[in-house]
Amino acid sequence: MNIIIAAGGTGGHITPGIAIANRLKEEGHKILFVGTKGGMEVDLVPKAGFDIKYIHAQGIRNKSIIKNIKTVTELMKGIGDVKKIIAEEKIDMIIGTGGYVTAPAMIAGIQKKIPTLIHESNALPGKTTRWLSKKVSSVAVGFEAARENLGNGKNIVYTGNPTKLANAITKEEAKKKLNFTKPVVLVFGGSQGAKRLNETMIDIINNKTIEDYEIIYATGPKHYDSIIEQIKTNNPNVKIEKYIYNMEEVMTASDLAVCRSGALTVTELGIVGLPAILIPFPYAAENHQFFNAKTIEDTNAGIIIEEKDLTSDILKDKIDELMKDKAKLADMASKAKKEEMKDAMDKIMALINNISKK
Repeated sequence: MNIIIAAGGTGGHITPGIAIANRLKEEGHKILFVGTKGGMEVDLVPKAGFDIKYIHAQGIRNKSIIKNIKTVTELMKGIGDVKKIIAEEKIDMIIGTGGYVTAPAMIAGIQKKIPTLIHESNALPGKTTRWLSKKVSSVAVGFEAARENLGNGKNIVYTGNPTKLANAITKEEAKKKLNFTKPVVLVFGGSQGAKRLNETMIDIINNKTIEDYEIIYATGPKHYDSIIEQIKTNNPNVKIEKYIYNMEEVMTASDLAVCRSGALTVTELGIVGLPAILIPFPYAAENHQFFNAKTIEDTNAGIIIEEKDLTSDILKDKIDELMKDKAKLADMASKAKKEEMKDAMDKIMALINNISKK
């Protein structure tokens, strides 16, 4: 099949799109991405080895009538752009991963009567998914909570979120391979920023005692140099990295995570079975990271500290409390494990094949 994947804006929309595209490509399908020139897709999609065509699309601006008029105008132009691509490329199916780029692609597909699928990665579905959920052929959701929020329609299917993680190594094997001799706390931010978390970690490293466990702290390449300049101590129990390239091994070897709660992060925590202190990014659209985090907290596999409440004392006390209580940490790890999340891509492919046959 010739398939359009509409994915744009943030990494949370683009990464699942690329994961699905890779699997479809392996099975012999031809993939073309559509996006805008203002999002991360400009860099991420070509780097992943896929072609992309740019269309008109713009997000809704609730507080500005004038900007919303422009959004509607861009939507209409975008629908026309996608219809032209459908004709030129003889498109058989359109897959969207949420966000405003998905809207014109889905509408064009519906109007041209070709199969349409939205993959919604967040527990709280975005505006585009909610608006189009009853109109598209099917909606694949990354969390059961998302299905409930969409009304449990017959075309809403729980698949989980696609990820590279396979969890093919045991915790003991991972700890031995990485030479971890103490319990491990893994700290990392998100693609949309973690300024407050970084400030908090700098204070903890500089001013708190860290003896009974190791901290692996991934700053992100943009912040590494600045953070290193602010670190005043040389604690052998703290390792600061720009980026963790072997994230699956490090997550598997870790005993507790301190992190944001993007959909992919929450999914990976479930695959590995890693308890977490979750600090949702408060400026994410419709505060969806909070609702992602709730899927973990509600199963007692983690706790939420909202950014407005985050201090070095609160975070350090909570880390110490959990790391000292081995029984509670083990129970949280057991509850964190979501075996069904490993099969997300197979479920998505089965859904795509079912839609195409219909």
